[in-house]
Amino acid sequence: MKATNLFRFALLAINVIYGTAQNSSQLFDHYWLVQVWPHGYCLERDCARRSDIFILHGLWPVTAGGKTLEGDKINKTTHNKILKSLKRDKSLEADLMKYWLSLSTVNKNYIAGFWIHEWEKHGSSRKGMDPLDYFQRAVELAKTTDLRNTLAEKGVLPNGASYPKFNYMKAIMAKTGHLPMLRCVKKDGYNHLKEVIICVGVQANNFRSCNYGVGSPRCKGDNIKFPEPTDE
Repeated sequence: MKATNLFRFALLAINVIYGTAQNSSQLFDHYWLVQVWPHGYCLERDCARRSDIFILHGLWPVTAGGKTLEGDKINKTTHNKILKSLKRDKSLEADLMKYWLSLSTVNKNYIAGFWIHEWEKHGSSRKGMDPLDYFQRAVELAKTTDLRNTLAEKGVLPNGASYPKFNYMKAIMAKTGHLPMLRCVKKDGYNHLKEVIICVGVQANNFRSCNYGVGSPRCKGDNIKFPEPTDE
């Protein structure tokens, strides 16, 4: 009888530990600040516009293992309420038009829809942060990182040349104190820089280390081309 009870207790303990591990793997741990280099991004798709600075793709809540967390669908009333709030804040709206463009359209209404999509899919999953705060923090982080100038300060220039991957990493680490993650487009046998992902703390106001676990985006190979700005 004692052996049976001991077995049941051990089984219960295993279930509790397993359940806790499963739950913790789904918990919000930090943000990914995802910024796009348009001239790399547009190598693999048609773009309606370009920008000569890095622009925001999003501020994504993720688990400790780097799994993105998604929010709930919002209704039309909430959608319109957010849009009205953005239009009232002219300074924020201007910043979003500079730092958080959609490359697929020049239509301002569609661009605003892209912002709402990012809030709905990603921002709304983090309870306690309202939409305007979410957009404001993302913009401030983009301004702080200032990736084009941050890279240029260390001699990494968007001139179509190939640079060691470590040079990109080292330049960004000098600004944030932590290594970033990079995404590339593979074309003509070369890696071309497409995105930079910087990990941010739970309050979205400080930088932190990224988790280079399974599924972390990386560019394979030792060298990455920095695509030159074009008007195409």
